[in-house]
Amino acid sequence: MNKKLFTAPLIAAAGIGILLLPGALRLPHYRRTKIDGVMSLPDAVRFCRHSGLQGWELVTFAQKLTARKFAIYSTLNLWDPPGRAFVYGMGYCTQYNLALRLILQRLGFQTETVFALKTRFFDNEEWTMGHTWLRVTIDGETRDVCAASVDNEPDKVNFEPLSPVHRGHPLTMFLTHLGLILFVGTFEWKALLTGTEPPAWTYDEK
Repeated sequence: MNKKLFTAPLIAAAGIGILLLPGALRLPHYRRTKIDGVMSLPDAVRFCRHSGLQGWELVTFAQKLTARKFAIYSTLNLWDPPGRAFVYGMGYCTQYNLALRLILQRLGFQTETVFALKTRFFDNEEWTMGHTWLRVTIDGETRDVCAASVDNEPDKVNFEPLSPVHRGHPLTMFLTHLGLILFVGTFEWKALLTGTEPPAWTYDEK
């Protein structure tokens, strides 16, 4: 076996771990959470099915459940894949909306991940960073769906894209996630080494 092929992933993983270390050390808490008895994605799927809802009402139900479950906006646990982030109830847009996508797919809905590099949130107009959300199609009708807020509903979201909307290919989403790790990790290390406060948006209890 080529040793370079074996060691390269280990070096990359170690580098990511070092970048995420300051943020991980300042997590106020990191524990599993429950909402209405729902802890994991399978729990959420069962809960949604037991609601008796269908169509857009079921999509709305799943979206609001996911928004409530992700009670903390966080870029301090970027090591978590969407399903694990759902269990711990914290994450950023890619984590919570990909978790919602997994729920909706298991419920039989046609979903697509999309993103824009610049968006404007109506409740925080100073926030103009990138955002990831979903587009769900039922009977030929496609609507924007996002678990950023419990007040969101299909096609009634709390933001608008200010740049072109792109399809979220898995490789694109993975590379974007790595870019965020580098971006956030740099901020966290700078704050740690200089004794300054890290950006407030990295951890926000809703």
